[in-house]
Amino acid sequence: MGKMQEIVAEIRENERNPEKMKLKEYISYALGSFSFRSMSKMCTDYILDFYLSIGLSNKQSGMIASLTKIWDAINDPIAATIIDNRNSPKGRFKPYITPLVPLLAVMSVLMFFNPPTQTPWIKILWCVLVYICWETTNTFSSVSFQAIATVMSADQNERTNYFTIGGIGEKIADALPGLIPAVFAVVVGEEKGKASLFYGVCAVVFGVLGCSAGLFTTNLKERIAPEAKPQHVWDSFLIFFRNKQLLILWSSNISWAVSVIGWSVGIQFFRDAVGNYGIQTLLWTLTGLPAFFVSWLSPFFLKRFKPSHIVIFNNFVNAGSMLLMYIIVKNIGYATTPGIAAIVAFSLIASIPSGVSGIAARICQVNTFDYVELETGQRAEATSLVAVGMLTKGVEALGKFLFGFALDAIGYDAALGVDNSIAAKDGLFLFWAIFPAVGTLISTIPYFFFKLEGKNYEDVMAKLKARKQESAAKSEDG
Repeated sequence: MGKMQEIVAEIRENERNPEKMKLKEYISYALGSFSFRSMSKMCTDYILDFYLSIGLSNKQSGMIASLTKIWDAINDPIAATIIDNRNSPKGRFKPYITPLVPLLAVMSVLMFFNPPTQTPWIKILWCVLVYICWETTNTFSSVSFQAIATVMSADQNERTNYFTIGGIGEKIADALPGLIPAVFAVVVGEEKGKASLFYGVCAVVFGVLGCSAGLFTTNLKERIAPEAKPQHVWDSFLIFFRNKQLLILWSSNISWAVSVIGWSVGIQFFRDAVGNYGIQTLLWTLTGLPAFFVSWLSPFFLKRFKPSHIVIFNNFVNAGSMLLMYIIVKNIGYATTPGIAAIVAFSLIASIPSGVSGIAARICQVNTFDYVELETGQRAEATSLVAVGMLTKGVEALGKFLFGFALDAIGYDAALGVDNSIAAKDGLFLFWAIFPAVGTLISTIPYFFFKLEGKNYEDVMAKLKARKQESAAKSEDG
C-alpha cells in the first residue's frame, strides 16, 4: 500500500504542471481497464460452457467460437482504418470508447440468452449472430481504448504509473469472473437445468458493472498526435510491417493455439474431473490477489529491470510451476485433498509475477509506436494493434476450433458430468495443466530479441524529440 501512496503523491505533485496527467485520468483509465476486461472475461471464460449447457455439442460449440473469431479477424482492419483516420475535435480514439460502452454491455448480456427453441440450427444461428455483434462492438471500443493508452503521455514514468493503476483495475476484473458466479451458483444454482438463468444473472451483473465503470473513460485525453496519418488501409498495414520491434512481440502470440485449449477446459476439469467447481472459483479469485498486490510494485521493478526481462522471468515461473504441478498432482491424484492443495499452491506461485509482467509487456508494445514514428513519421496505433490482434484471434480461433475435437478425442461427454471416464478426466487435466505451460514457454522466445528499451529506447526518444522541435521551428519561420 505504501508504494501506491508514493505513486499517488507523485501524480499529485505533477498535477501542478498543466502538461502532466491529472489523478482523475489515472483513475478513469483504471476503471476503463476494469470495464473492458470484466465484460471480456465473462464472455470468453464462460461462453463455451454455456453453449454445452444449452444442448450444443462439443464440435458445435467450438465451431461457433472459431467462426466468430474468423469474422473478428476480418472486421479488425476495417475498424482500425476508420479509427486511425478519423478527424475529430475529441480525438481519434475517444469517439469509439465511451459511447460504445453501453452497447457492449447489452451485447455481453445477450451472449448468454438461451433462445426458447428446441431447434438446434436456430440456437446456433442466434449464438453466431450475437457473438458477431459483440465482437464488432468490442473491436471498435476496446481497440480504441488500447490505442488511447499509447497517446495519453510521452513520459515513461507517467506511462508506468497509469499502466500500473490500470493493471490493478484489470486484476480486480480477473478475479470477479470467478467470485461473482460462485455467489450466484449458491443463490441460483448451477445445475444443468438452471444453466441459462445462472449465466444470465452473472452476465447482467458484469454488464452493469462494466458499463458503469466504462463511462468514466470520457475523462481520458490524447496528448500525442502523429506527424502525418496514413490515408489508406494498405498504407496503415505497411507501417505495421515496418515496425520490426512490434513484429517481434507479435510473433509471441503464435503459441495461443496451444494455450487456448487448456484455458477453455478449466470449467469442465474442475466440475467434472475434480468434482468441485468451487476450486476453479477459488483459483480465479486467489491467483488474482498476488498479481494484484505485486502490480503495485511495477514502478520499483521497471526502474531496475528491462521490461522484456520481467516478461521472460514471469513466463519461466508460470510455465515451470504448471509443469511441476502436473507431475506432482498426477502422482497423488487431482481429486484428492493433497492434490487439490498442490493445484492451489502451484497456481498461486505461477501467478505472483504476472502483475508486473502484464504492465512490462504493455510498455514494450507502446515503445514500438515511438520507434515507428521516428522511422516513418506516422504511428497508426489502431491498425498496428489490430494487426497484432488479428494473429492472436486467428490463432485463438484455431485453438477454439480444436477445443471440440480435443474433447471428443479424450471421450469427454458434457451430459455425463462427473460420470465421465477416467481417461476423459485425465485428458482434461493434461489439457488444463500442460497446454498453457507449453504455450507460455513458446511465447517467451521473441522477447529475447526485443531491443527497444534502456539506452536504445532513450536514443529513439531523443532523436524523435529533436526532430519534432526542428519541425516546429521551421513551421514558426514559415
